[in-house]
Amino acid sequence: MGLRGMAAGGARQQPRTGVRVVNGLAALLLATFVLVQYWSVLRTFDLHRADLGFAGAWVEGHAKRIMSVAPGGAAERAGLKPGDVLEFDPRRADDWVLASYRDMPDGFTGTMTVRHADGSRTAMTLEPERVEYLPTLNDRLALVARLAGLTVGILVWVVVVWARPCLMTWFILLAVIASAPAKVWATQFLAFEATVPELDPMAVVVPSLMYLYVLVLPAVVAFPRDTLADWPVWKRALAVVSLLGVTIWACPGFYVQPFAQDPFPRHSVATFSVLVMLSSLAGVAALTRTYRRSPGQDRARLKWALLGLAVTIVVAGLVQFVLLRPFLLSDATSGSALSPGHWLTAVNTGVILPLTLAYAVVRKRVIDVQFAVSRTVVYGIVSTLVLVFLAVLHWLLGRMIEHSRLAFGLEGLAAVGLGLVLHRASHGINTLVDKLLFRRHHAAEERLRQVIAALPFAATERSIAEALVVEPARNLELASAALFYRESTEGPLRRVLAVGWGDAHASELDADSLLVRYLQAEHSALRLDGEQPWLPERMPEDAAHPVLAIPVVTQHVLSAVVLYGAHENSTLPDPDEVELLESLAKAGAASHQQVRIAGLVREAQVQRIRNEQLEASLRVLAGAAAREGTT
Repeated sequence: MGLRGMAAGGARQQPRTGVRVVNGLAALLLATFVLVQYWSVLRTFDLHRADLGFAGAWVEGHAKRIMSVAPGGAAERAGLKPGDVLEFDPRRADDWVLASYRDMPDGFTGTMTVRHADGSRTAMTLEPERVEYLPTLNDRLALVARLAGLTVGILVWVVVVWARPCLMTWFILLAVIASAPAKVWATQFLAFEATVPELDPMAVVVPSLMYLYVLVLPAVVAFPRDTLADWPVWKRALAVVSLLGVTIWACPGFYVQPFAQDPFPRHSVATFSVLVMLSSLAGVAALTRTYRRSPGQDRARLKWALLGLAVTIVVAGLVQFVLLRPFLLSDATSGSALSPGHWLTAVNTGVILPLTLAYAVVRKRVIDVQFAVSRTVVYGIVSTLVLVFLAVLHWLLGRMIEHSRLAFGLEGLAAVGLGLVLHRASHGINTLVDKLLFRRHHAAEERLRQVIAALPFAATERSIAEALVVEPARNLELASAALFYRESTEGPLRRVLAVGWGDAHASELDADSLLVRYLQAEHSALRLDGEQPWLPERMPEDAAHPVLAIPVVTQHVLSAVVLYGAHENSTLPDPDEVELLESLAKAGAASHQQVRIAGLVREAQVQRIRNEQLEASLRVLAGAAAREGTT
């Protein structure tokens, strides 16, 4: 699915801007389609369904045979018995209500034809019970929570797809989409959208998104490397063809066709449940295999991310198989039985999965999106998602109290409360994100800022070089850093200090090289993507290979260049780190100029002292010569 896979290992090559834009737009369009379809289920807040008090099965035409009658229900009161067949007419609005599709008004009664076991037909008037689809506050909050969790999960992975377009991120995005409430969507589709009993394309596409859950398997197999590059081509082709084949074969069973079959036939639910459990078990096994095959130094970095993904997969499987399957197989008039599944799915997609991603990306850099996503972006995403959730909650409370006599006062209090919450939320969210996700990162940056503050007081070029090379490598955990200094305005830049470089590596940069000329022209950081031949030969390899070049400019003249490698775990510096390194280089340039000026002043003072001593010597000699002439 990825429009471009990324190479794994070493200092990873970054996707071009165009690739990221195309992938990001495609993911956003898909997310918009899914969210627009599923947020419409909030209309079920006002849905009341007709309960005739019998269990039945659809037979030929638009008829439903009664299998059992509930004691005291509308069917028993009307004299209906097992074996009777209700003959619905989809052209009549009353029949849509009697079939428990449409909203049932107060005091509704409907007349329909009943075919008895002896073949006779009778027109009977039915007075069904009026059942609220979401009768309790918990039911409504659970549905909103699930939709909010779905929205958070989808939007977060849309950003990840934009930042790191590859098979893994695309597959996880599609698997998250599979957590949408398909049964609730089918209910609102029949209640508010379906008009004819023929097959509707949307009634096939939207519920079938549930089957995208099987894509969790290739996603976790690729995690955290981005692609299945170590698989032979035939294995990858076979896996994709198999998944597509299973999906195409299974999806048509979930289409919504009124007056012909239940929205989710038993055989389709059974097939889906088996696929969910097999995918979940295989996914956990794949994550375990990844952990066991990882080098010892990587296990500590991977274990919590792998555990978080495993928990997400297990919870998703249990929700589908244990909590939702019984409801999917029933024809319950109320949706209350779905509420526990809604809450668990909301926590899974809206909390556990985003936190796992945040840990993998920000704390341990398991997934390399740092070069594209800065802390400012993370703050903005988290703040926006929380504020959107609060706004939806405010709307939900408004809907629940709008029929109250105190609606105006309660709405005013809710608005004031929401304003106070939003006022406090932004700062609190940023503080929480900084403490939970960026604590080490923040501490490292603070140490570098202290180095920047101390640079104006540097007395030697050696201390400046250590500030530009040693301090960033240690604090940001960079695999390499090297300072190349130009002794003259036209000469080459020679390496004077380095970390992660050896004697066999390049010792100078040609003054006429493209890299040096570009840095002299632009005076800004340059990301070395590996496709443009910026660097000379004999560079460090793997994570130590330079990925970033920072110019040190003094009075508009390039005086030095600092080359930085990737992080020790091969992930690339993020925009905040690049900005900090640029600030460090600017402070180093200013300090270097001060050191040079101080050196020139010292040389001038030394020269002045020498001149004074020479003048004194000359005066002594002149006096001695004058005395000799007198004598």
